[in-house]
Amino acid sequence: MRTLLVIAIATFCAASGDAFLSKGMKQFGDVSAFGLSEPWKILGMFRNPWVWIGVSFAAGYFFLYTSALSWSDLSYAQPLTAMSYIYATLIARYALGEKVGPMRWLGVLAIVAGVVLISQDKRGLTQP
Repeated sequence: MRTLLVIAIATFCAASGDAFLSKGMKQFGDVSAFGLSEPWKILGMFRNPWVWIGVSFAAGYFFLYTSALSWSDLSYAQPLTAMSYIYATLIARYALGEKVGPMRWLGVLAIVAGVVLISQDKRGLTQP
């Protein structure tokens, strides 16, 4: 149960971080416009506070996830990170105002089914 809770919080951090990064990068603009002649210009994205908030949330995910890996099996913890797709779709739809069509929602339901199946394995840690 501890692993499921920590991964749920971690994946919420990951999805939130992705949402903040998306918001910041849309404000920054299309990086492909810089081309190979001016690759340093992409560093300008770090002037955007949304990018920094996104990076902070991504770091939160990293530390929570690595903590969970310290006590849980990779084969249990890693598939649970698919919850971030669920959170990201909900955040994209309701916070960022993106249009999410029926096929995307069907995909999210398939992911939910997979997370539920994996969470039913109560072992969570291989005993030596």
